[in-house]
Amino acid sequence: MSTRFRPAAATLTAFALGLAGCGKVSEVASEKATEKMIEAQINKDGGNAKVDLSKNGATVEGTDEHGKAFKMEMGSAQLAEKDVGIPFYPGAKPADEGGTRIRNDGGEMVSIELRSSDDAKKVSAWYREQLKARGEGATVIDSAQDKGMQLSIVNEKAKEHVMVDVSGDAEGSRITLVHSTNAK
Repeated sequence: MSTRFRPAAATLTAFALGLAGCGKVSEVASEKATEKMIEAQINKDGGNAKVDLSKNGATVEGTDEHGKAFKMEMGSAQLAEKDVGIPFYPGAKPADEGGTRIRNDGGEMVSIELRSSDDAKKVSAWYREQLKARGEGATVIDSAQDKGMQLSIVNEKAKEHVMVDVSGDAEGSRITLVHSTNAK
């Protein structure tokens, strides 16, 4: 090695060792290895997938063994009220982790967790009122719980399923919204 390149090589080596010392290099390498393992599992049956674990969740996109496109965003989907198709409780904020969106030629499913400082019974009553119209002509399962409720509405004609789960805790309410549609 020429003497004029030694300081640059030493600087690069020190930088790489510094990254390894904080665990970043091994974390990224582990993430990439995991992505490749998931891709290999999907691709072994004739699918073609690209996996990304770098966005505080997992995104898997590609085609299945029949050439049908799919996309899954698990814990990384940035969802708004219009994406979910269920109103967000006033003042509720999305939980720290992102939502989930799974899309293929058969339809789409989205879910998100919200947090509210309001009591679970108040939040439950609000959702029952908001979703009352959706229950007409559909199968409705409404289960009250000690600190919350679970409401499920299945509308075969609209090919839609809505689920709202409200549970109370020391901080107020945890609200899980799930909306799925069937394209077929």
